[in-house]
Amino acid sequence: MNTRIKAIYGRQSVDRRDRISRSIIDFANMMELLQRYNVEFVSATEKFDTSTPIGRAMLNICIVFAQLERETIQKRVQDAFHSRCRKGFYMSGKAPYGYTLVPIMMDGVRTKKMVANPVAADHVRLMYEMYAKPGTSFGDIIRYFREHGISTDGITLTSSQISHMLKNPAYVQADLSIYEFFKSHDADVVNEAADFTGTNGCYLYAGRNAPESKKAGLKGHTLVVAPHEGLVTADTWLACRKKMLRNMSFPAPHKANRTWLAGKVKCGTCGAALVNVNGSRGTPYFRCRRRMDAQACEGCGTLRVHEVEAFIYNEMVQKLNAFHTLTKGNPAKANPKLTARNVELAQVNAEIETLLDSLAGANAILLSYANSKIEALDAKRQALMKEIADMQTAALSPEHVKSISDYLGSWDDVSFEDKRLVVDGLITRIQATSESVKIEWKI
Repeated sequence: MNTRIKAIYGRQSVDRRDRISRSIIDFANMMELLQRYNVEFVSATEKFDTSTPIGRAMLNICIVFAQLERETIQKRVQDAFHSRCRKGFYMSGKAPYGYTLVPIMMDGVRTKKMVANPVAADHVRLMYEMYAKPGTSFGDIIRYFREHGISTDGITLTSSQISHMLKNPAYVQADLSIYEFFKSHDADVVNEAADFTGTNGCYLYAGRNAPESKKAGLKGHTLVVAPHEGLVTADTWLACRKKMLRNMSFPAPHKANRTWLAGKVKCGTCGAALVNVNGSRGTPYFRCRRRMDAQACEGCGTLRVHEVEAFIYNEMVQKLNAFHTLTKGNPAKANPKLTARNVELAQVNAEIETLLDSLAGANAILLSYANSKIEALDAKRQALMKEIADMQTAALSPEHVKSISDYLGSWDDVSFEDKRLVVDGLITRIQATSESVKIEWKI
């Protein structure tokens, strides 16, 4: 029995029937529960005889008007909020990093205006300048700030925090290019193009009909020129924003550099990838990604990376011993069909890169065409990659094993990338826990 029913059952009443519920469905369910436990509904200031049909009907009619009142108030509040947003009033809580809030009068209404904090504003400009450079990542910015002892007034610099700051149009000195950018992304731009003079920042609010999905981008959001001054130029802001759009759509593949088993070793409990993390004493361990993300797996137990690598190396040596291939052999002949597929894959990747470059500054029509074309090319790329992997697996033979056997004879001197090639040539997948390790071989 919920708390409201307990209160009534304990002979406590409500002042008015709309103090307990203003929803027809919620009230009907509550009344059904009351009747199930033979509890009578009591309102201190209203008299309803819920033991008779006419009394229950009158009570339901009152609840209908209570719900109407609630929805009307809600609609008025929403209308007032969106009206103030479109007039350029500050509607949020704490000011973005780099600004402080000062009270002002605007159109006869008390509101607040953002004023730049000199020190924090310089930090924001530095973030934008760093990220606008090719090759700079969020991690580079975090490390730079930490290594140089730059304080951010209690703001914890994380990748998501920096991403949120770099996408915020409050920092931009909005000019005509900003107006065109948001227009091309289907945002509702309140001001005319002439208002974008390259001085003031902007407020971006979730519009009345804005989709809830983050993948919908800026569609339906409201952009309005704000009374405060921006911190970074429009060119710098756009360079950062477009860079994030490209990264968000097609993230660069992660290049393994900590263990040559990356991509092959999986959790023996749930099948998720095992990631390399450092323990409290700096010792690298394998951890189940699914357990780290949501505690959805009981984990793989204690797996030290160097111990697993040593075990897999010994297993590869024994597997090759079965073929008597621990002597140098001749490399396998090239497969013309495999070469052709690799060339085709390279061409598809080049087409995708070309389309990605064309998205910068594109209008809505070109963006729609490019996205659909990229999706088709990406599907083709996935099919080619699967075909190439199947061909490589099918082509594996004792001759191929001979071509890599000499690497195992001098494993300590072999480069990291060559170790990964050897593992990829011999092993399909490794399922590991602290109790057992299962290897799926290609030979």
